Amino acid sequence: MARGLTAEQRLESLQRERAVLRRERLLREVAGPRWHRMVRIVPVLFRREGTLAVRALLAEPSAVVEALREDAVFALDTAMRLAHGYGFLAIREVQVYLTSPEPLDRLASAGLISSEPLPDTTLVRPWPGPPRLLACIVEALPPSRQVAGGFQVVTAERLARELIGAVGPRADLFALLETAEAKVSG
Repeated sequence: MARGLTAEQRLESLQRERAVLRRERLLREVAGPRWHRMVRIVPVLFRREGTLAVRALLAEPSAVVEALREDAVFALDTAMRLAHGYGFLAIREVQVYLTSPEPLDRLASAGLISSEPLPDTTLVRPWPGPPRLLACIVEALPPSRQVAGGFQVVTAERLARELIGAVGPRADLFALLETAEAKVSG
């Protein structure tokens, strides 16, 4: 016979739930107007925009980015690094949109990436692993802008949508993006 929770267990559960609510409320209050702008954004889920192809990087991320300059629109952390010189995430992976898998074959034959797909398709990993190229193969490339060096990156609006889709409502990362974009446009 299953027993219900004891009064002590119910109290512990209530205290945990209240702590979560306090933390969420604090985040909303600290973020202020930024929080309201952020939660109005309709997220874009990078991995669901097309067919996701994941390959291990065999060369430095910068070499892979350079090799994809003519074929790709860079997304997420890679777009932030190319547009502003720093990224959102600690791990240095390459996220791109491509219209065909041919550039992947070209990079594999040049020894820049592995020829075999990786089974780990988690977009933002909280665990260590090999650096990866995450390529979303789409029918048409998303809206983009050209940045220094001649690279095509997603627009600022698209980057905000991708950020929210990848990590959720993180006011700290959203503030980083807004500050960087304000410097460029201001």
